[in-house]
Amino acid sequence: MLFNQLSILGAALFSMVEVASAHMIMANPVPFGSPNNSPLDASGSDFPCKMGASGSTEGQVNDFAVGSSQTLSFTGSAVHGGGSCQLSVTLDNPPTKSSKFKVIYSIEGGCPASTEGNFASDGLAASFPFTVPKELPNGKAIMAWTWFNKVGNREMYMNCANINVSGGSNDKAAFDSLPDMAVANIAGEGSCATPESSDYTFENPGKYAVRGGTGPFAGLCGGAAASPPAPGMASVIAPAPGQTTEAPTSQPQITSTLITLITVTAPSGPVSTAPPQAPVPSQAPAPSQAPAPSQAPAPSGGNGSTCTTEGAVICNGETQFGLCNNGAVVFQSVAAGTKCQNGVIAKREFTHRVRRATV
Repeated sequence: MLFNQLSILGAALFSMVEVASAHMIMANPVPFGSPNNSPLDASGSDFPCKMGASGSTEGQVNDFAVGSSQTLSFTGSAVHGGGSCQLSVTLDNPPTKSSKFKVIYSIEGGCPASTEGNFASDGLAASFPFTVPKELPNGKAIMAWTWFNKVGNREMYMNCANINVSGGSNDKAAFDSLPDMAVANIAGEGSCATPESSDYTFENPGKYAVRGGTGPFAGLCGGAAASPPAPGMASVIAPAPGQTTEAPTSQPQITSTLITLITVTAPSGPVSTAPPQAPVPSQAPAPSQAPAPSQAPAPSGGNGSTCTTEGAVICNGETQFGLCNNGAVVFQSVAAGTKCQNGVIAKREFTHRVRRATV
């Protein structure tokens, strides 16, 4: 009897350890302090950044050149059905409870994955490319990843990393204009409780944002979901496990679902909104004129070619894409499982066969 009770207790403890060890940790950018995988304490005692008693931020420094592409990635398997994440930066080192974290990238839904429940093993969470924005001032700073999980206990996760910004601004005016980081599920001023079983929208996600996941969407602090990303913000398909999204760029608004992306393109010429006019008496035809010479089509993009819409996505077939940057395009390969089509990155549909193993 005692043996059975000990066995049951041991199994329960092992299960608890296994679940705890599976929680998510930011793998890249490399965090400081070797953070554990638990959420912030509900009392807010370890906010921000799960800072220890020493308050030390010693650790690897991640290079953040303005305009460079970085990748947010994770270790762990307990993705809690996804949820929503933000990347934010503070100039305080070490950061304190009164530090202002400014949002540089919001992921509404599908972060760190879009799935039901948790994964059975590590390495299946999505990764998210993002571009270092021009608003960051030069010098050393602290970047934070925050996550509000979709299912499970109402929690807030937070890991932080040292960054060194180059090629940025020499003043803080643009940085100070960025929105403040959202806070929820911990005690403290400005915090709230998130509704369960939702992907969350942020009251002010900023101009660098993506939306994915399967929904349903709700406001982070409850209430109706915010509108989809506005023009100039990218809306992307939720990545499949282990795959990446594309970095947000300035482009026309895109409406996405898990299967298809639809792009609405305005007519190339002006659209008349004037009421129809009454017919006028016919007149003798005017002398014919020679047709105006046709204009050469604009280049479709290519390494070294020109483009006109800053930040637009330009496809080179389905396997490569480029971003219009200062009138030029440089192509790179799309992420595995995606394709470039009609100026958007979409999920590539594919089928596979399951091999039956013989015993």
